[in-house]
Amino acid sequence: MITSYLCILEDSLVKKLELLKRIEEKSLEQSVMIKDNHINPDLMDKNMDEKLKMIEEINSLDDGFEALYGKIKKELEEKKEQHKSQIRKLQGLIEKITEKSSSIQAIEARNKSQMDLYFTKQKKELQSRKSAMSVARDYYQNMSKSKHAAPQFLDKKK
Repeated sequence: MITSYLCILEDSLVKKLELLKRIEEKSLEQSVMIKDNHINPDLMDKNMDEKLKMIEEINSLDDGFEALYGKIKKELEEKKEQHKSQIRKLQGLIEKITEKSSSIQAIEARNKSQMDLYFTKQKKELQSRKSAMSVARDYYQNMSKSKHAAPQFLDKKK
């Protein structure tokens, strides 16, 4: 019975690792989008939504894993030697998952800093455009007022 539970735990970890690989791919896609400096909001939203779905799936797998492990933990500790190879396999998968999670966190941190730079740049561009529009508007207002020159008297005597 415990052997089948360990197989289920292993399957859960394998699925989680696959989801993490897909999340990493999506994060790398985001990196490319950000580096191009032509961020398409629709594509970025789609990418984020896909990652969110995968994260929710991972959370569901984690909940199931923890519940099942909680059921067999005591029995597993008592029969540790009988299931040594499966336990090592699970530990290896957990190690890979940890490495993949760290990799994703690093990519996400870089993406965040790149997005912050992108938004700062966009904000500056908008401010300069706004300033240029204000200067142009003021110039045209001043020029339109100068067309209406007051009548002037010119003395032609010498």
